[in-house]
Amino acid sequence: MNTRSILSPILLSLTATSAIIANDLRVHTIGDSTMADYAENTTRTRGWGEMFQEFFTDSVSVFNYARGGRSSRSFYEEGLWDKVRHNILPGDYVLIQFAHNDEKEGGKDGNDLRGTAPWTTYRSYLEKYIDETRDLGGRPVLVTPIVRRYFDNSGKITPKGCHDLGNADDSILNYVRVMKHVGRIKNAPIVDMTALTKSFVESLGPDSTIKKIYVPTDGTHTQATGAAIYASIAAKALSDQGILDEYLNPTPPLVLNPRSLDLGTVYVGDKTSACFDVTGLKLSPKKGTLTLRAPEGMGISVQPYSAPSREISIPYDNGSLWNTSLFLHFNPLSAESVESEITLTNGHHRRSIPVKAISREIKNMKDTVIYNPHTQLNGLKEQSGFFTTETGLWPSDIDESANRYVELIVRNDNTKQLLVREISLTLDGALSYRIAYARGKDFYPRTDLAECQNNNNHTRKLSVPGQYDCQPSRKSPYSFFSMEHHFRKKDIQNTKCTYYRDFD
Repeated sequence: MNTRSILSPILLSLTATSAIIANDLRVHTIGDSTMADYAENTTRTRGWGEMFQEFFTDSVSVFNYARGGRSSRSFYEEGLWDKVRHNILPGDYVLIQFAHNDEKEGGKDGNDLRGTAPWTTYRSYLEKYIDETRDLGGRPVLVTPIVRRYFDNSGKITPKGCHDLGNADDSILNYVRVMKHVGRIKNAPIVDMTALTKSFVESLGPDSTIKKIYVPTDGTHTQATGAAIYASIAAKALSDQGILDEYLNPTPPLVLNPRSLDLGTVYVGDKTSACFDVTGLKLSPKKGTLTLRAPEGMGISVQPYSAPSREISIPYDNGSLWNTSLFLHFNPLSAESVESEITLTNGHHRRSIPVKAISREIKNMKDTVIYNPHTQLNGLKEQSGFFTTETGLWPSDIDESANRYVELIVRNDNTKQLLVREISLTLDGALSYRIAYARGKDFYPRTDLAECQNNNNHTRKLSVPGQYDCQPSRKSPYSFFSMEHHFRKKDIQNTKCTYYRDFD
């Protein structure tokens, strides 16, 4: 089930900690960032797992546990697999896709639990997932990793793009061959997403794939259309093998992400917006207009800061509408509870996206600023005024590391409730980063607030808005996941907050 909240981490989508919904069938997906859910407001990246629910009937629930930066080994050893196991019931399907981060150490076991040797460690963890799923009565399905967008001069995906780190066509450092071998000896179904996505991207070519499928800043992660198409490819591959066939629809005309929007609590006088994706794969008629209408008191725009309208129309051609992200805006003028929907129509077809929101009015409030909140380093150290890794060497990561981040802790030492409205800071240096907020012990579920994938060396001042409650004598943690290069956090200032005692 893909329900997303942009304001309160407590209201985030049904994921690893969610209560189980009693549907006929359930599918659990585990993997890395290419499969994971994303906060649509902060990034163009989408994982194919977050689109997967759209390719099933309503009698199937999809629970996506995939997490960025995880390998077969780290997903298991960090305890993420334990959360999946606790939710597996007899008859459930578990789709297993790992390799991208297993390759971190060039085919060797890494100290940070991510890198794995293909024929020993990687193989053993795949076998663990299969055996432990079956012990619980579940049905494991191995899914080979999607290709990286690594083209050679002839327009073909390179061996490295197909997760073969060797210098020749052998199996020594070939993660896909290892997964297929495990599938054969364990008699587990295999969806060869590597071969299927390789064929697809080669048919499009280098230029079209970077415009339509992959995020322009790297050759690994997909945009909304790429994620939707790869989810469609996975659904068709399952159907072709007779797996969940009667519950699958590999080619829905319209793919929506998320399937519902929960804006959480919005305070009177404040503004909020939520991003959602609309992808047309097989629209009918082939040429036409898709019309979207917002709930009363809300508006829709095609850009995050452009003026919203209650109704907008988007033309499409050839039955396709690719990489279309839209924004729902809400600026409540009074306290109210909203349960409505966005309607989408083209021709005689109609779909809707349920929308929920609660607007509240604060009484007895007092604005304040907390300067330089407590900072805690994890997997980093301060050296000559800069933050760097504990070894001083930075790997060429394309994703965050769960073991390397700066944690900013906002404490509420007042007797009143604290509402954090904005955090401002200045960063100096060359880095890529992701900023997130959460209340859970393992920083999950979480809300991604901002990210930057361009690591040019310069000074940047960030202002990250938000509306996060912090109870008296409690703390609210914010984390900065640094992905590349050294950097200096010059100052953290203007943590704008509001103390309040009660609501209207």
